[in-house]
Amino acid sequence: MSSHRRSVRPLAFSLAGACAAALLAVQPVSARQTGADIPTVRQTLGYDSGQEITRAADVRRYFEALRAAAPDRVAIGDYATTWEGRPLFWAAVGSPANIARLDQIKADARALADPRRTSPQQAAALIADQPVLVWMAYSVHGNEISPADAAMQAARRLLTDPTAQAWLANTVVVFVPTQNPDGRERFLNSFASGRGSLPNPDPASAERDEPWPSGRYNHYLFDLNRDWFIQTQPETQGHAALVRDWRPQVVVDSHEMGSDETFFFPPEAEPLNPWIWPRTLENRALFGRNTGARFDAAGLAYFNRKVFDAFYPGYGDGWPGYLGAVSMTYEVGSARGLAARRSSGEVFTYADTVSAHLTATLATIETASRNHDRLLNDFYAYHRDGVAGRGAYVLSRASDPAAADRLAGLLVRSGIEVGVARQAFACAGQHRAGDYVINLAQPQRRMAEVLLTRDVPVPPDFLAEQERRRARGLGDEIYDVTAWSLPLMFGVDATRCDSAPSVAVEARGPELVTPAAVRNAEARYGFLVAPGSAQPRFLAAALQAGLTVNSADQPFTQNGRDWPAGTLILPKAGAPADLIATLNRLAADTGAEVVGVDESWVERGAGFGSSDVVRLRAPRIALAWDSPTAPDAAGATRWLLERDLGYPVTAIRTASFGEADLAHYQVLILPEGRDYASVLGEAGVKALHDWVSRGGTLISLGTATRLLADADSDMLASRREDGALDKDEDKPAAPARIANQTDYAALLAHSDHGPDSVAGVLARAHVDPDHWIGAGLPETLNVLVRGADIYAPLKRGEGTNAVRFEGSDRLLASGQLWAENQAQLGFKPVVMVESLGSGQMIAFTQDPTVRGYLEGLKPLFANAVFKGPAHVSPRW
Repeated sequence: MSSHRRSVRPLAFSLAGACAAALLAVQPVSARQTGADIPTVRQTLGYDSGQEITRAADVRRYFEALRAAAPDRVAIGDYATTWEGRPLFWAAVGSPANIARLDQIKADARALADPRRTSPQQAAALIADQPVLVWMAYSVHGNEISPADAAMQAARRLLTDPTAQAWLANTVVVFVPTQNPDGRERFLNSFASGRGSLPNPDPASAERDEPWPSGRYNHYLFDLNRDWFIQTQPETQGHAALVRDWRPQVVVDSHEMGSDETFFFPPEAEPLNPWIWPRTLENRALFGRNTGARFDAAGLAYFNRKVFDAFYPGYGDGWPGYLGAVSMTYEVGSARGLAARRSSGEVFTYADTVSAHLTATLATIETASRNHDRLLNDFYAYHRDGVAGRGAYVLSRASDPAAADRLAGLLVRSGIEVGVARQAFACAGQHRAGDYVINLAQPQRRMAEVLLTRDVPVPPDFLAEQERRRARGLGDEIYDVTAWSLPLMFGVDATRCDSAPSVAVEARGPELVTPAAVRNAEARYGFLVAPGSAQPRFLAAALQAGLTVNSADQPFTQNGRDWPAGTLILPKAGAPADLIATLNRLAADTGAEVVGVDESWVERGAGFGSSDVVRLRAPRIALAWDSPTAPDAAGATRWLLERDLGYPVTAIRTASFGEADLAHYQVLILPEGRDYASVLGEAGVKALHDWVSRGGTLISLGTATRLLADADSDMLASRREDGALDKDEDKPAAPARIANQTDYAALLAHSDHGPDSVAGVLARAHVDPDHWIGAGLPETLNVLVRGADIYAPLKRGEGTNAVRFEGSDRLLASGQLWAENQAQLGFKPVVMVESLGSGQMIAFTQDPTVRGYLEGLKPLFANAVFKGPAHVSPRW
């Protein structure tokens, strides 16, 4: 890809066509509109735009100054607060008439989004008076810095330039200037501490070389651009709710990319998600053509149809598209400071990148204004296409009510209508009252389909090209995961019906938990809590509350009811006086079913006083932090424990393990990461080994398992496999005779480097019902497989393959998996448990905490963390 790019020149826009001329004619230019009263960046912040990287608080300060100067044309509001307490805000710029009626404009946009209550005649009347809502979101990654500064320039241009003001006759522009202020401040603190007397473009310079974890992520090190449909973080939760409230017709998510790149805007690269409305793709190309023309006029290089695809629906340009918006990603080659040197030797500045994003922003607003009627009519038509849909999905609450509840609430948070069945009904099978019904004859049909369907097929032509590339060793062009089916990730049974059931339903709200209450609170002996997705949250809270909690490793029958392995037993003996109040609070907070029992007698199975029932104690948990952990992996693991389960964890910098007093902890977690051995050093590896031997529970996630399985550390009996399934180490390589092109290709393809990396698929895994870590889990789990790591199973006497992949013939649940990976993964371990001295290692070959969205794997992870320490005999 070419890295050449000329310097950015200031761009003065000129409208063309009779329509544009008419807009100008009706916009008298006053002294106020020429900008005399509108402050510049220098007047407010003390420097010219692009001369410095603006702090998040100063971005807000500048927009506040714009509002103070033009209160009739600028509105500002808050929509969320970050984990670090920074407010997230939006700023709308429009004509005085439109700013005065923003609430009505939003209401009319929502009316256009529901053709069931808005007839075509009513829609036409609304469109005649409705501005296009243009949503400009910037800097979702904290170290992608220039978009936020471009937002300030663009807002001022709309207030001061007569040409730009003309666009406001039929548009309202909503700026979200800093989607990730916590990450931005982390980047700026690193930049400031390494800054020299002059901007240094050297890639190795301290000001441009970010330390772990970089400014990309938010406080919990989540990639917010992957969080849109799962909405784990406050930044995304607030932004998603804001978009649903405003219902914009155009959405742009502005980013930065590698310094050697130029500028990207749509059309996107293949593959394109088949659930994208075709007209949306046409409109993206419409915006791309005009932006390309503006870049040509300014002498700016750009590209499209490469790198950035439109397949995964969790991006900031993906999720809004399923709400009917023309949603797009813009990317500029980043200075990652005030100046950067490309590999070609060319130096460009931060001001260049700001100006490029300004050009793209103004081109977007111009295009929206020129195509007002088309965009609003298409927005209405998108939702008409939705209500013309047929069929339904049914989510069963039978096996795990809490998981189904959480999934139903999450769907509502994506604008999908979900109903609760009032009675039993038939729909491709029998269903119970309380099951969830998603009728596909609704405006957000495409959102429902793309999130709920078991598999979204990758286009065959694209796959054929990837196989050609892989055969030549070029690597594939898949940008992100190819599987994200929410029912599979949540472990919820979902049925697709060809026609919607006629059962009466009640509308489901966005709440994620259905509160429960203790049943038989007057019971004499104590209380039982069955396994399921609510149990980990209940258990974490119960342990912190100091309650006595036991766990059954085997199933039992008590008073005629069968209870599965993994059931929690909470006796009343020795419990605090407020036990019932505490249990009611925990049941309400988590949705866990808490059932009182009068006696401990069991008719069958694990007796409450037997060795099949273990006492759980609140473990002290340490988590490896800093290099070499992958920041997003370490952050997701910490978030899952601290925020999702509500349990404290101590983050210890990995390089300090050799000196830390690990005896203080019962559980130590190694998040995904590479080259732990180099960072730990011999002393750190020995400290880990000794700690486990004395009774610790060491949990490795994903690529961290390499440390345990490495021959040098020799902690785990398993080894990571290479790509040769039938390799004979003692047989010398035969001379290769290449007779034709086929022989040549086969020779090049043969390699022991290992299988190719997988972007992300959902694979079926079998749970060992006899092992405590699988207690209470379903027989089959869906595991997200990423990367290329595959491990040999533990042999009898070495440990237990507690969870293993299904055979290759039924392994794949969803997504695109390379044939050789599928063949090699069959029956290989997902979770291995092996003793070491008085302790144990629990090795996950894939990361169950990734992005916080594998709800179905959280009970497995929680079992390892909270029940693991009950299955060792510490010597400290």
